[in-house]
Amino acid sequence: MHLYRWRIKHESSTVARIAENLKVEEKAIRVHKDAYRHRRCQYGATVLEKFAALLRAKAVRVVSVRPVGVGRDPLSVVSEAVRRRDLEDKGGDPFDAVWCVVDVDEHASLERACIEASRSNIEIDISSPCFEIWLLWHFESRTSWVDATALVKLLQKRGFSGKNMPDEFPYQNYLEAMARASGCGEVKMKHAPPNPHSSVPALISALLQAYGRNP
Repeated sequence: MHLYRWRIKHESSTVARIAENLKVEEKAIRVHKDAYRHRRCQYGATVLEKFAALLRAKAVRVVSVRPVGVGRDPLSVVSEAVRRRDLEDKGGDPFDAVWCVVDVDEHASLERACIEASRSNIEIDISSPCFEIWLLWHFESRTSWVDATALVKLLQKRGFSGKNMPDEFPYQNYLEAMARASGCGEVKMKHAPPNPHSSVPALISALLQAYGRNP
């Protein structure tokens, strides 16, 4: 899993390298996702980091996105997010937001992870069946049930190979991906979303706002 976090600081010295005559803030983001055990987790880190880079070009704020690979079940990811958040709070340099990005897959701990995240004021984004659905929505609409194996095959047709994303992945199509995500079924229980589904757009919206841009 990945933990994404961000911190805001006022840094007038960074104005010149961001934009002329703009007041610049620096914000750091941490997100947890399973980055090292599964192919999709490496995709997740790459997509969100590249998306942040895309936003930096026209940002009114400096935003530092820091992914942390955990490689565990959702409950362990949330627990690690809480632990790291609390350590940094005690150190006097807290992050403004902490997000966990997880997949439905077959994780039995997902419901408990959602409860713990809510109790601990940690944001949690869930994709069903997995993060690849968010990637696919950058290319095409998909509202019918799909499993992880089929998603991998669909992405291979788009240039994905093994652990590698295509060089021409359309990061700029995030608005289309968000719209396609919103067209899926209603979520009645956070830990049991319909298939397909992804709440990654909530994190994307938070990143947009952090950079001073409207979703």
